[in-house]
Amino acid sequence: AKNGIVAFNVDALSSQETSDLLSDQYDICTRGGLHCAPLVHKHFGTLDKGMVRVSFGVDNTFAEADFLVKAVSEIATSG
Repeated sequence: AKNGIVAFNVDALSSQETSDLLSDQYDICTRGGLHCAPLVHKHFGTLDKGMVRVSFGVDNTFAEADFLVKAVSEIATSG
């Protein structure tokens, strides 16, 4: 099945810290936290920090997806 939702974490940061950096430094809108799904987070071992969720839609471009990947890479390697 195809969907436009991606969830991830940056090891050294909480999901909210990552989400805030993406917003403040790159103007990328994401959501950090538990997303009303504690059993999923229990399964993935992320109850303590949640996950960053990104939702892509039909209006998003491949360039925007590439920009997100580069932003997350910069955040992950800057700490």
